[in-house]
Amino acid sequence: MTLTDFLKLSWEIQLALASGYCAYVLAYTGLRDRQRPIDAAFISLVFSLFATFMLWILTPSRGPLIAGIAAFGTSLVAGVLWRRIGRDLVMRVLRLLDVTWQDDAPSALATLSANTKHRVSQVAVELDNGDWLCCDDTRKFEHSPFGPFQLGPNGDIAMYVTDIIPKEGEPRPQTTLRDAYYGDRITYLPAARIKQITFRHPPRVSRSSRAVAAELDAPSRPEPSAPSAAP
Repeated sequence: MTLTDFLKLSWEIQLALASGYCAYVLAYTGLRDRQRPIDAAFISLVFSLFATFMLWILTPSRGPLIAGIAAFGTSLVAGVLWRRIGRDLVMRVLRLLDVTWQDDAPSALATLSANTKHRVSQVAVELDNGDWLCCDDTRKFEHSPFGPFQLGPNGDIAMYVTDIIPKEGEPRPQTTLRDAYYGDRITYLPAARIKQITFRHPPRVSRSSRAVAAELDAPSRPEPSAPSAAP
């Protein structure tokens, strides 16, 4: 379908298709480069059904403007809920029924890069020369630009390096990482230089163990002598 063909459609169909595609972009941010065009088209059509339904319900009573806004918003909400809850819930059910233990991501790296549920507490990268670059506490950089780190789909990463552990020699804490005037220094590491990446994810704390979590997060907790993200 060309742009001219699309513009010849009724405004209801245009709105539904546009809403469905915007919802698809939200639901698969960071995953779209791994999908086929046919998958993107049909997923967008599924999300457009929410907009079509809202238009059918609201247009007679609320008019086209209110119905259009509600239809667009409903599709976006559906996309966000699918990304936040739906995909994980479907995978859990499939695992529970022993249908499959795989998700629809093409690689483990894709699953990690799309992670939004499990907070990363530490990151360490081993370079091709054997050196380790570590971020010992990502919470320190949650409010920094691009923080606490950025993991690319092809294996590259941008992170705030707090410690460098050479293959031979003593660890070197990066004392100039943070600057009150210039800000925090982020380091980009291309995939070609990376041998492996390790992460730490703290366990999810239940309500009954919040007191334990508060004690662990207390400022009086002693700092580790060396970053524990790296071996």
